Order: sequence, then structure tokens, then C-alpha cells
Amino acid sequence: MKSTFSAFALVIGLGTGASAQQPIDTVDAVDFGIDHLTAFLHLSPDDIGFRSDYTDPDTFRLRLVADLMQRPLGMRDYLQEMAMAHVDGQPEILARIIHSDLRSEYQTGLTPPYRPTADELVQRYNLYFTSAELNQLLNRAATYLDLIFPRSTEAALARLNNRERAFLTRQLVEVVTMSTDEEFLSVDALDSLEKVEEGYIEEFVTFGYRFDKDPLIAAGIDCLEKLLPEIRVLMRQLEMLGHEELLRSSAVITDDLDRTSYLGFQSGWRIGGVGNDYYAGDYRFILDLGGDDIYDFDYDPSDPHGVIVIDLAGDDRYRARSDFTIASGCLSVGLLLDFGGNDQYLGKSFSAGSGYFGFGLLYDADGDDRYDGDTHAQGAASFGLGLLIDESGRDIYNAALYSQGFGFVQGFGGIVDRDGSDSYYAGGKYKDILRYEDRYLSLSQGFGYGLRPWMSGGIGVILDQYGNDTYNADIFAQAASYWWSLGAIVDGYGNDTYTCFQYGQGAATHMTLGMLLDAAGNDVYFGKGLMHGCGHDYSCGWLLDLAGDDTYTAYDLSQGAGSANGVGLLTDVAGNDRYFISNPANTQGYGNPRREFGSIGLFLDLGGRDQYDGSGRDNSFWNSGSKWGAGMDIELTPSDTAAGAAR
Repeated sequence: MKSTFSAFALVIGLGTGASAQQPIDTVDAVDFGIDHLTAFLHLSPDDIGFRSDYTDPDTFRLRLVADLMQRPLGMRDYLQEMAMAHVDGQPEILARIIHSDLRSEYQTGLTPPYRPTADELVQRYNLYFTSAELNQLLNRAATYLDLIFPRSTEAALARLNNRERAFLTRQLVEVVTMSTDEEFLSVDALDSLEKVEEGYIEEFVTFGYRFDKDPLIAAGIDCLEKLLPEIRVLMRQLEMLGHEELLRSSAVITDDLDRTSYLGFQSGWRIGGVGNDYYAGDYRFILDLGGDDIYDFDYDPSDPHGVIVIDLAGDDRYRARSDFTIASGCLSVGLLLDFGGNDQYLGKSFSAGSGYFGFGLLYDADGDDRYDGDTHAQGAASFGLGLLIDESGRDIYNAALYSQGFGFVQGFGGIVDRDGSDSYYAGGKYKDILRYEDRYLSLSQGFGYGLRPWMSGGIGVILDQYGNDTYNADIFAQAASYWWSLGAIVDGYGNDTYTCFQYGQGAATHMTLGMLLDAAGNDVYFGKGLMHGCGHDYSCGWLLDLAGDDTYTAYDLSQGAGSANGVGLLTDVAGNDRYFISNPANTQGYGNPRREFGSIGLFLDLGGRDQYDGSGRDNSFWNSGSKWGAGMDIELTPSDTAAGAAR
């Protein structure tokens, strides 16, 4: 087994490899820099932390987030470990690790999925196909779809009555979606709408803690673990025998026989060959052996059920005719496994790896793919787990809101993209009407979100290993978070460009955590304000770039800025970098005084010949004038001058 982020581990653990004279690895360099700059301010790294009693606790708070709030510098170690956890072709490994991280603050164990009895596992369908490998796969899928998933759903909902169950997919959905009509409402109408949604939240808080997401997540992970080896065996059989032999049958179905009593022909099931097939409707199971296929999906959340779609090859188009389709787990488990081709995933809301009170996973093994969605899409989760894993190809991700690594309450939403120069865009549809006339909310791209002050948030992450990637968003995005949550991006190799207007690129607001960790490449970071390592209101935001000649541009309250008792860090370990700002008074190592004690802002550049527009200077220390705001530029990782002369 090969970890897809093994090369990333090399950068983290052994240094950048940029200099033969490099005396210290990147982990030690970061620790050294923080130790010395905090000492310069008569502080220590242990002073960076937040007590949980700053706010009233709630039953939805995640243990991981609560622990990291007490030691925010631990974000780096946690994200490095996560980046190295994914193994090629085995998404269940990372999913199982993440599931463990979704424990509530005082939760001791995870509820298992439903375990069938021996009698329940007896074959309930007649055999149609002669292939033992195919029948084994179909029987496995039927066991989960007919038995384990529905019984696990009942276990998850066991303590909710019928009205409360309906509330999840009716009233609560309105809290995590928006309408473009809101742009045209009056202030009074907006205020009224906000009060209605607050009423929904307050009602949900009285019973939502009784929902148990664990049986569904565990059932989905177990299903993945068992299906994937059987799918690979089937793929080898297909290569050796061909599709006609694989689908050969010894059964004779006459008009008077019930076709649905045969394995593979149940209601809501379809099996396709290597031709160009068309599927339309609300399916439970599809196995397609190849061809350029078109899928038009529906789903009724009032009748929740599991969905498994397996496509072995072809340039396919997956289209949503309703919300909660295309690898969407809504009160159940939704798995879409595509093993080849340049595919298009044209979703609506709650799509492309969406776990909404359930587990949704989209796994794409190969190809240059396109992902389109609206809200709560492309690795997004609320009270569940939502993952989009793309192993290779130049991919395009487009969404409007709450997407691309979005973690809402009790949720973990993530994108894992192993290889290829990818494009991420989030926003452009729902305006930030209370603050701007021409800006849009994104709340995406590694964004964790809670509902202040009612419910702590979840974890939203993007892990992208290789490629020259482009991240584009507007307000709240790119390793940002709000209210007792964690938002993060970990990008390995490549010359990347990050563009965000406000609250992004390692930004955290209101008792929360955000971190952008870029391992290598000549990167560009651009934004207006509250960017580049900014923590506001008992929060910690951190931008950590380990190597490359980088350019940072921001207007104000950025580049290592702490505000309202927050902590902001910008740390650049190696490379010849350029830093541009508009307001030197609150950037590049700034901590403003609030609530009688203040904030912490740390700016560290640990190597290279650097250029500054602002308070910073190459090879110097500086104090911004605030009590606990400072910066330093040192040559901890000196360039190899001898090697340079030889060239």
C-alpha cells in the first residue's frame, strides 16, 4: 500500500530539499521561530490557547475541536497526520480515521452499525448470473441496501419521533440553504426571515442531540471496505472474460415469473454492459461495466434509502434532477464509485460527497473531471461524513455555498485530490447583502461552520497533493471557520494561487480555528482583509508555507494579525518572498488591545531574500506597536551560495 501523501510527508519531515546547507528540518524551523518570536514578546507558545469556558458549552461540540482550541499550534501536527492517512484505492482507511475524529466532546465510544443475524444473511434472491464473482458483489450490496443501511438508519433515528425526523429534511434544510430572492428583500423582510430560522435552530437544539450519526457512518465505511476488493476482482474478470461472458445467465425468465426476485433485478436496481447506457430515476443500485453513460438521478428525502453506484469505465455524465443525489447520504448512505474516464458530475444541492445526517462518498479513480454543485456539495457534511476523493487528473470544482470541504455541526466534509492541476471556485451566486452590494458569500474550500451561539461547528478540509492549483472564492473561504470549528487546506506540491476577498487563507472568527498549510511551490496569496493568518475574537488563524518563492498581498488586518483577543500567525519557512499590504498599522505581526489584555499577532519569515511593503524588513525583528504583535525575518535556512556560484 502506498500513501498518496508520502511525498508530502517527505517535505514535512525532512525539509524542503532546496538547500544542501539546510541545517534544520521544517518542523524544527517552525518551532524554533515561534519559540523565539514569542520570547521576544515576553510570551511562550503555551500562551497561545483558549479555555472552553469562554462560552457556554453545547452538546454538539467535537472533542477534537475543543482540544485544539486549548492548543491551536497542534493544528499543524493534526493536519500533517491526516494528509498522510489516505492510501491509494482505499478511501475507507481515511474515512475510518475521520469518523473517530467526529466524537462529541464527552463521547466515549462509537455506536456500531446494525449487525445482521445468521438467518438474515441467508440468500433471499434467485441467481440469474453464472459468475460467482458478480453474484458475490451483488449479494454484498443487497445485504447493505436491504438490511444494514435501513436498520442503521433506524438506530440513528431511534430517539426521534416522526415530527422530529421530518424536521431534519424540511425546516432544518432551510437553515443550511439560501435563496437568491433574499437579495431583493427589504431589511424588515430579512430580519423576519432570520427570526424564523432562529426559531428552527432553537427548536432543533431541544432534540437534535438525540440523533446518532455513528451507525450510518460506520455502516458506509464497512460497506466500502468489503465492496472495493470485490469490485477489483470483478474488474480483473472483465478483462479476462469480456462483458458478455461475465453477464452470461443460465436463468430463463418467463412472463409469469417475478423478475425482481432475481439477484441484480430488484426494484431500483440496474446492471449495464459496456455500451453507452442511460439511467433515469431514484435508484438503489447501479453497476455499469463501461461506456459513456448518462445518469439522471432523483431522490426523495422523505423516503430515505441507501444508494450504491459503481461505474467501471467511460466518460460519464451524472446529472441531478433533484437535491440529495450523486453520492449523497441523506439519512442513509450514498456511495458513487467511478473507476475511469473524464466524467462530469452536475449536481444540485447536497451532492458529490454530501453527508446530511448520513454518509456520502464520491470516489473517482482517474480522469479529468468536472464537478458542479450549488449548496452543501463536493465534500460537505452536517451530522455526518461527506467525502469527495479524486485520485488523478486535472479537475474543475465549481460550487456556490457551503461546499468543497465544508463541515457543519457534527460533520466532517472533505476533498482529497491526489494529482493534477486543479481549479476550485466557490461563490458567485448568493450575495453578502448585509455588508456589500457586489460581494458573494462562499463559506467553502476548507471551511468549518457552527451556529453562534447555539451549536458548535464541524471540520472542513481540502487535501490536495500535486499540481499547480487555483483556489478562487469571495467571503469566508480557503482554510477559514466560524464558531467552534476547524477549516483547513493542506496543499502539497505545485505553484498555487489563492484568491479570496475577506475572511480567508488561514482565518478564524469567533471561538474557532483555521489553517492553510502549503508544503512547496511558488505560491500567490491575494485577499483584502482578515487574511493570511488572522484570528478574530478568541480564535486562531494560521498560514504556514514551507517552501517556495511566494507572494502575499492583502489590505489590512492580515499577515499575522490577532484581533479581539485572537491569535494570527503567518509563517514562511523558506524561499525568496514578497509581502505587500495597504495598512502597515495592523498587518505583518499585529495584535490589537481588547477586553483589557489584548491579542497576539506573529509574523515569521525563516529564510530567503525577501521584499516588504509595510512594517517588515529583511533580516530584522520588528514590533508593530501593539503589546503582543511582532515580526521577524531571519536566515534560518540559508541559501547554498557555493551551489549558486557553480551554476
